[in-house]
Amino acid sequence: MMDVGLKAWAEIVQQVYPDLPILRDRSRWLAGQFDRPSVFIETDLVSDKAHTPRADRIIEDVGLVFHYDMQRVDDQDQGEPVPFDLSPFFLYLRQQRFCVASQRFGIMLVIEAPRTRPLKDRTEVTFRYSYLLHVPKPAVEKINTFYTQFNGKEL
Repeated sequence: MMDVGLKAWAEIVQQVYPDLPILRDRSRWLAGQFDRPSVFIETDLVSDKAHTPRADRIIEDVGLVFHYDMQRVDDQDQGEPVPFDLSPFFLYLRQQRFCVASQRFGIMLVIEAPRTRPLKDRTEVTFRYSYLLHVPKPAVEKINTFYTQFNGKEL
């Protein structure tokens, strides 16, 4: 259940870019075995603290790597990366006021300010975010029958 943050980010990216392939396998990504354009998502746990007896506050970092498509319109531009437009993604986060609710997983991501790093063939976006994760209450056997004694008699 600890990869719920990763799945929630995949859901958010899928909402903004429905046709964009999402990578979650680090070994495939490092080997370069993926189609372009695509996005690689990776989360890293920073902190896991008890918030209430029934919930833990999870703080994580997420890295989104948006890989550009290679332009093939002219022979002159062959192999040139086509910059990926991230404005719909940031517009979506601003519209949600950086508090995005996951419909599938029932959590609310509270997102800090993003850091972007444009490179030649990709843009890396990193966030720190937090959410509350429900802690199931352990099953306790309840006592339904009580016996009392009064003057040596059991009632």
